[in-house]
Amino acid sequence: MRHRQGQLSPRELEAFRRWQAADPRHAAAARQADRAWQATAMLKRRAGYIKPSRPPRARWIRRPLPASGAIAALALGCWLLLAPPFWLEALNSDYHTGFGETRQITLADGSHVELGSHSLLNIAYDDQTRLVRLSQGEAVFTPAPVNEQERRPFTVRAPGADITARGTRYVVGVGNDREGWVGVLQHQVEVNLTPQQRDDAAGSAQLEQGNSLGFSPKAGIVPLSARPDELASWQQGQLVFQRERLGEVVARINRYRPGLVMVKGDALRDVRISAVTRLDNLNDALKRIAAQANGRLLDLPGLTLIY
Repeated sequence: MRHRQGQLSPRELEAFRRWQAADPRHAAAARQADRAWQATAMLKRRAGYIKPSRPPRARWIRRPLPASGAIAALALGCWLLLAPPFWLEALNSDYHTGFGETRQITLADGSHVELGSHSLLNIAYDDQTRLVRLSQGEAVFTPAPVNEQERRPFTVRAPGADITARGTRYVVGVGNDREGWVGVLQHQVEVNLTPQQRDDAAGSAQLEQGNSLGFSPKAGIVPLSARPDELASWQQGQLVFQRERLGEVVARINRYRPGLVMVKGDALRDVRISAVTRLDNLNDALKRIAAQANGRLLDLPGLTLIY
């Protein structure tokens, strides 16, 4: 955490304090992140860890950390260094939600948005289009229809794709590495990869009611087996997974649970998982999911590792 290392500028530090004061959940999230940071120190204090003050000599006997502890320390350290500061992005967003929080939003034109957990949304309406930017998380959009009084199209811009409504209700989710998904609950939408991702013929698609698709820089636009109502199941307090990669399952769970869940190894991340999990019981769900993947679970303050 940069603020624990004294690396925040005075402006960033003041913004961080305002963010904590704005909502008790923000302060709780900050404390959770602090505990995750302290986990690395805890691991170093465990018996078996030796940090020499000078280069080791041949007669010294060094006992390494247990493999699971070393893996967890490395994974946690990398995440703390590389993860984007959500609280800073939240300060600059028009709407945001914390862990386990959803939010009902009515926009100026009458369009409705239900914002999922740990999500960021910005509004950029102008004379030509009704543009909203979903930079993180997931949301269900019900745009006000185009008519004689409102001629501007309604477009959701996610990292990697633009999704334009055609008199519809639909769910959009943003994953890692510019990956995302769309499911149409009513009518249809048009999906277009952003210009830098149009490397093949699968750069656009019309998506009809009851269908879902995923998009990514590597795969372009691909159909999904998950139904739209399964993608939006968080509205009913649960997450539904149908033969989804463990890495994708964990990425969604991370948005609804404080702390961080990580999976070690590409082979384990690619294991297919089918599960229905309640949002109010994700700790038990993780145990069942790890067992289904033939993996093991390591719990530390602020970090859960599946390996």
